[in-house]
Amino acid sequence: MSPIMAMIIESLVTVLLAVTVGYCIVLDRKLQRLRADEGQMRATVIDLGMATERAERAIDSLRKTLADCDQSLAERLRIAERTTQDLESRIRTGDEVLDRIGRIVNAARHAEQAADGVDVAFAPKLSDTVAAAQALAQRIRQRTASAPN
Repeated sequence: MSPIMAMIIESLVTVLLAVTVGYCIVLDRKLQRLRADEGQMRATVIDLGMATERAERAIDSLRKTLADCDQSLAERLRIAERTTQDLESRIRTGDEVLDRIGRIVNAARHAEQAADGVDVAFAPKLSDTVAAAQALAQRIRQRTASAPN
């Protein structure tokens, strides 16, 4: 081989080696960045795992709270239904008492009309009874109106 040809081949090999070294430097920098990103990625994955675990605990806590609220609400509804039934029973009893008082008042009025002045002392007692019955009826109506539904 000729010395010029050997020189060209050696120059070409030198250029190729220089390009290879340059490419290796570029690859090394990319690998370093990739390794740095890998560390950040690992930290991100660990943080994500911890956040997922906290979220699962929070969801479990919310489920327990929901179950407690549901149970409490159901108990309150049962109490409200019993109270409503009790109030309805008391209202019926009050209505029956008012009916009795009304019949007594009507009977007293008829007796007063029949007596037509026979017992003068009976008239004030009858009006007092009527006033008391009306006041009682008014109080029952107010309690019924202000009672929770």
